[in-house]
Amino acid sequence: MYPGLQDVHIGDVNVIKHAGLFHLYHLTLPNHAYIAHAVSRDGLHWQRVKNALFISDPKAWDDDMLWTMHVSSDPVRKGSWRMFYTGLCMKDQSRIQRIGMARSDDLYHWRKDTSGRFPLEIPGSYYEHKVTEGRHWVSFRDPFCFQENGSVYLLAAARAKTGPLVRRGCVALIKETADSQYEFLAPLFHPMQYDDVEVPNLARINDRYYLVGSIREDVKVHYWWAEQLKGPYKNFSDNVLLPQGNYAARISTVQNGYLVWNFF
Repeated sequence: MYPGLQDVHIGDVNVIKHAGLFHLYHLTLPNHAYIAHAVSRDGLHWQRVKNALFISDPKAWDDDMLWTMHVSSDPVRKGSWRMFYTGLCMKDQSRIQRIGMARSDDLYHWRKDTSGRFPLEIPGSYYEHKVTEGRHWVSFRDPFCFQENGSVYLLAAARAKTGPLVRRGCVALIKETADSQYEFLAPLFHPMQYDDVEVPNLARINDRYYLVGSIREDVKVHYWWAEQLKGPYKNFSDNVLLPQGNYAARISTVQNGYLVWNFF
């Protein structure tokens, strides 16, 4: 459907629909130097437009690579948009993942938030947060913003503080208590089964919450469900949403339904 760019590979994707257009944002591999942007009227035929975001100048917290992003409407500024994204820096040898945010009024032109409230760094209350722990790198990436009834939460791929090293993968839960102010809560989901639960995202369909995540161990997209936002999350005997080779899936809402987007 969308082949990516010449000489680079497409990475994690995020698609939203606004004013009759699909907006596709995606990583570029292997350099991770910028987040690309394409638009489409039908979701099948795409046109490249201005790249959305680039790594920063040397010595900035995101001067090395940009990883997974998520675009959603700004809950405070009507008609504006926010992009949460993962950044890595050369000073840390890219071993510490942090989350930043950029703003846009039109989905085309993005400006990074330099207010001092970003980047977000994961604390040690519930999660690994030092390079001396676990895998010797700090897992805090793939942000996803979920809004419901005036409440705003961020989900992210992270790792719990305790347990076997290969089973610490969890979904971090962060509540936005005021505009760009955040409180880290206990993990939304810790199955004690995987090394990481990557690219988590959440959708409410009818009276259930569906949590989607990608698992490196089998290179498949899985899902879990709960009756309440904070769980507990359960799964059916077969909880594979997309088979092997499909990865980093995200759900987007469209008129009369939902679409699932991913790279292969």
